[in-house]
Amino acid sequence: MERGNVNGSGASRLDRNMKERVRRKHMKDLLSELAVLTPLQSSKVSATELLERATNHIKQLQERVEERRRRRALLLKESSGDENEKTSGSRLPVLNIKCSDSSLEINLICGLDKNFSLHDIISILQQEGAEVISSTQYVAGDRIIYIIKSQAISSRIGIETTRIRQRIKDLCF
Repeated sequence: MERGNVNGSGASRLDRNMKERVRRKHMKDLLSELAVLTPLQSSKVSATELLERATNHIKQLQERVEERRRRRALLLKESSGDENEKTSGSRLPVLNIKCSDSSLEINLICGLDKNFSLHDIISILQQEGAEVISSTQYVAGDRIIYIIKSQAISSRIGIETTRIRQRIKDLCF
């Protein structure tokens, strides 16, 4: 009888060990998948450090999403105005250019009856020594919102923002 109990508890112990081994392998696989998804990967990182990096990365992504939502809401708010201004069209187009170091962001809101294309603006940027990184176009009611991000082809030379602003104003207004 005694021997049967030992075998019974031994079998359950082997079963627990096997389950634990499977659980650890599953956790290891999940952590390696997480390591691939987080930026700034290094060769060996502890699980705790990896989880901290992933948490920080997720927080940064959430902040970027919120910032972009606020910026979009601000652009839509700027473009909406009150009903009298909407009908007269006195507020359109709206041009906002942000420059930092060798990067440039252009936010342009105009009506659907515009007399230029996105290609025209991109051509101006390229002629002035900027490389377009991304461009986004939204249609919101009777308005089109353009967001164009670019950087200087040569960081030594930079970008002449006043000249770009003037050329875009000449094109749009």
